[in-house]
Amino acid sequence: MDRLALAHSDRQRWSVLARINTLSGLSQIVQIGTVTPLLSLSLERQGVASTAIGGVVSASWIAILLLHTLVPRLLARSGLLSANLLGAALSIAALFGMSQSRDLRSLFAFNFLLGAGLILRWIACDTWIVAVAPRSSRGRAIGVHETLMGLGIAVGPLLLLVSGVDSALPYYACAALVCLSAGITLTLGKYDARPLTPVEKHRSQLFGVIPIALCGAFVAGFAETSSISFLASYSLSAGYLLAAATVLVSVFGVGGTVLQLPIGWLADKSSYTSSQLLCGTILCLGAWLIPLSQPLPWLMSGLVFLWGGAIGGMNTLAVIEAGARVEERQVSTAMAAIAMAYTLGSVLGPIVTGTLVARLGAPGLMVSAGLAGALFVALLSVRQARAGG
Repeated sequence: MDRLALAHSDRQRWSVLARINTLSGLSQIVQIGTVTPLLSLSLERQGVASTAIGGVVSASWIAILLLHTLVPRLLARSGLLSANLLGAALSIAALFGMSQSRDLRSLFAFNFLLGAGLILRWIACDTWIVAVAPRSSRGRAIGVHETLMGLGIAVGPLLLLVSGVDSALPYYACAALVCLSAGITLTLGKYDARPLTPVEKHRSQLFGVIPIALCGAFVAGFAETSSISFLASYSLSAGYLLAAATVLVSVFGVGGTVLQLPIGWLADKSSYTSSQLLCGTILCLGAWLIPLSQPLPWLMSGLVFLWGGAIGGMNTLAVIEAGARVEERQVSTAMAAIAMAYTLGSVLGPIVTGTLVARLGAPGLMVSAGLAGALFVALLSVRQARAGG
């Protein structure tokens, strides 16, 4: 891949990075922050069963799971700019299809198409940032990108306060944002790069090296996507208005964004293991305390904020653990394995949680997330006990 960071001045690099982050952030607002709760709420208001809602919502994550191995070859063939534009085109087509359809199979197919656009943009932007950023500040550049991706979860639901969920308007608004991101992409033509296709590597050995990190990433994807999908409907069942319910999803996303730096700092000052235990415990306690806090909206908001931070922190700490435990030549393979563990959790989360909601009612979300957190804490405790022995 061309080393763009060596060919341009610092001012040019940061200008390019700002535009890449902007186009990625706009796409994240649409593809994760808005469409997921939009589909969940609109289908619920149509009387669709929770299990079916979970299946439709998981379609984009299934696309990521199935297509991620094809993306590097496409990037090598087309370049990063073309891949971003293709991802935008697929996303716009999916959004317009969703706006015109109420059939569950069609919505599943269009959400799958949206996931294809998401994985193209996700990998292309990550690769582009590495190509542009100088090695001395690459971590900061990637950190800004990940923070903006998390911010999309917080900002996206707020669009629904303006557009509602019962018409085609929110889909058209999302399509407009994706068009804006495509326009920004077009300004980056002379900074395009064509990455090399990476050599295939076996990942099975990583399960023996970083099992807790992979489990943490899985639980993070499971609990985060389940919460984004069902937290609004959970709040509605507790008597909250639609506006308050969507704000709670945003509070969850804000916690998952702004608490990552403090969690990373805590891991540096103590250890990633103690931080993992803290986040897992908060996930378990939150699943118990949030239902008890329903009569006090301010308290429920604070708990949801901490809950979102702890769930997001489990993925952040998985990356930190992988970087600390694996050999340097395995780091990229470990990061790919963590991404896939997170994605697998994101696929299964809405399906399992939707099934529990169908059987138990609204508390199914808290039962599902709480059990996932308890499993993680148990596995972490077993590892610590073995290490101590």
